[in-house]
Amino acid sequence: MAVAAGEAAALDSPRTTVLSIPVDLATPDVVWTRVSRLLDQPGLHHIVTLNPEQIMAAQTDLFLAQSIAAADLITVDGIGLELAVRIAGIRPVGRVTGVDLVEGLAERGVPMFLLGGAPGAAEEARSQLTTRFAAARIAGAWSGGRAAAFDDRQTMDRIRESGARVVAVAYGAPAQNQWIERNRVALDEVGVRIAIGVGGTLDYLSGSVARAPGMVRRIGMEFAWRLAREPWRWRRQLVLPIFAMRAGSEAFGRRLDRG
Repeated sequence: MAVAAGEAAALDSPRTTVLSIPVDLATPDVVWTRVSRLLDQPGLHHIVTLNPEQIMAAQTDLFLAQSIAAADLITVDGIGLELAVRIAGIRPVGRVTGVDLVEGLAERGVPMFLLGGAPGAAEEARSQLTTRFAAARIAGAWSGGRAAAFDDRQTMDRIRESGARVVAVAYGAPAQNQWIERNRVALDEVGVRIAIGVGGTLDYLSGSVARAPGMVRRIGMEFAWRLAREPWRWRRQLVLPIFAMRAGSEAFGRRLDRG
């Protein structure tokens, strides 16, 4: 599957790489400036909220690595990634998660379609967002489809009818990346300007999965909170210590090279 080149990769913030996977060195303010600009530009733009699990998966998944590299905006999502960039001393950055983007777009009144998540999560997330944000324009929500191509026609019909400008795709990586790239032309044709892979965001926003308390989020310990509440996730999180060792070693090496 071909991956289209990102059109706005160089706007307002340079990129670095962590374990050969690119990420934008952008503060939250810069991220929102770029989101606004992408909404006004023709074509379909892909935003990736990058975390350590995706970086580790991309070490062996060539398509995932290519789709991340081709994205128009790659935000820092995950304390491990933020620390790796900070340790390297490259440039100040801030975390912008899938939840941050969906909530921010709702608050700004951007027409948005919520796709995927657990059964009923997209629909309940729509209800919660419209209750919380007076300006929210959640144009559509559907948790009944699948990431597989079998459901693409029905999904695109729903998005077309909604008039959404943004689609938040909650199929998890790499499935959400595959869905976005496979439907890039179709999304452009129906007027969607931004597609964002948001992982478990809709499950959080719907309340079907409890989000970590604010203090836990501020110190970057969401992964520990989720593991305590969902111990079956331990296999997925085995990559985190490996990421910490490899990314930390790379970051310290970069800092020494510049010092």
